[in-house]
Amino acid sequence: MFLSRLVISDFRNLEMLDFKPAPGFNVIYGPNGSGKSSVLEAVSYLALGRSFRGYNYQYLIKNGRKSFSVFASVNENHAALTDNIGIAKGRGEDLQIKINGSKVQRLIDLVDKICVQIIHPQGIELVTQGPELRRNFIDWGVYYSEPKFKDLWFNYKRVIKQRNILLKSKASDFEISVWDDLLSSLSEKIDEFRCSYLEKLNVFLSAQCEQFLPKFSLKFELHSGWNKDFKLRDLLAQNLEKDRVLGYTFYGCHRADLKIKSDSVSAGATLSRGQLKLLVCAMRLAQGLLLKHETGRSCIYLIDDLNSELDSNSQKILLDNLKQCSCQVFITNISREMMLNNDVDICYVGLNNGFLENS
Repeated sequence: MFLSRLVISDFRNLEMLDFKPAPGFNVIYGPNGSGKSSVLEAVSYLALGRSFRGYNYQYLIKNGRKSFSVFASVNENHAALTDNIGIAKGRGEDLQIKINGSKVQRLIDLVDKICVQIIHPQGIELVTQGPELRRNFIDWGVYYSEPKFKDLWFNYKRVIKQRNILLKSKASDFEISVWDDLLSSLSEKIDEFRCSYLEKLNVFLSAQCEQFLPKFSLKFELHSGWNKDFKLRDLLAQNLEKDRVLGYTFYGCHRADLKIKSDSVSAGATLSRGQLKLLVCAMRLAQGLLLKHETGRSCIYLIDDLNSELDSNSQKILLDNLKQCSCQVFITNISREMMLNNDVDICYVGLNNGFLENS
């Protein structure tokens, strides 16, 4: 998968950017404030419907403009088919999505057309922050490799929402128990997919961590969201009054967490920021490699601020591994100069004050 054309309009300080990225490496360079990170942020918004920098969409619209838009032509590897996808967001308006000229209502339809992996300076939060980011990390992989996962997850969200509504009302134990049957069944199936995915991912994680952090013994374990010595259906029944007091469902796959340990201690508490960055690089690369191995599909990598907390040796390891992935890469850097050989396909995009200098 790669973008053969990218058009960004009125996104942050980018007024109009229209270029044809290389299927290999794309180096977005320029001084601070020139709009380099905004290019990657626009691609991530197109792929996910949100910014990886966590800002309200109002801050993404260029000052003095009413809306922003992002358009791309997406090509699947070794396939003649091209999907033209685009989004637009105006102040106080709903997100507008188009796929091949037709309006669509669901963001998930857009997600199906493009998959990205993002490595950025705040990305270490994947390890240091709460479990939601790590659940999303696992679910990203399951989503793109297991066709049945999407419907399971949407059904689960619907069921747990209904159960939580009943918990806050005066619904009888019997009314809630009907939803408990559904919730436990769906949760167990989702957990099976997650466990199966992590088992396969661990092979690639071991290989990548050996390259990026050879001095550490790292272990990745999935905690399902309940004690699996007990049946989830029984735990839901036994803790019903507790859930009524809390106002939400305490046990289930929505409480899962990927535990990452270095020599039996939490990696988030023991590794330095630079080491955490390397760990995140290893995790993101492992997912892309597994996706390619399982489905033949390649993801698009967005690397924001390559120099951030990575020394020259670490940068070389990252770039060499990205080359081996045979995927499209967008990298932001102050300088055009990078440790890339002439044997890779490279597009250089120079920016200054939000405008394209050359490519």
